[in-house]
Amino acid sequence: MEYIRYHPLLDCDTDGVEKVPMFFSTDEDTVRKSHSMYLVECIPHTYRLVATDSHTPEEALAYKIHCPVCGQIMAPISGVFDNNKLQLLVCKSCNPSRH
Repeated sequence: MEYIRYHPLLDCDTDGVEKVPMFFSTDEDTVRKSHSMYLVECIPHTYRLVATDSHTPEEALAYKIHCPVCGQIMAPISGVFDNNKLQLLVCKSCNPSRH
C-alpha cells in the first residue's frame, strides 16, 4: 500500500450501532469534515476506528463495523486507544490468521 486509506462510515440501523464503510479517500481532512466516524487503513486489511466526537470504551466497543472488502462484521483486535482513536479491527473472513 502506498498511501493511507480513509473509509467514511454510514449508519445502517436506526440505533447507529451498525456501520458500513463507503468508498475510501486518501484525504483525511475531507472525510473528517463530512463524517463523524471513519476507518483508517494504514496496514492493509487492518482498520483503526476513529470518531470526531469523544467516545467511552464501552460506546466504542458496542459498534458493529462492516468490512470494506467483504461486508462481514469485523472483530476488534485491540482495546480503545483514546477517546477518538478507538479500537483496531480486522475481518475474520478476509484475514483468518488475524483473530
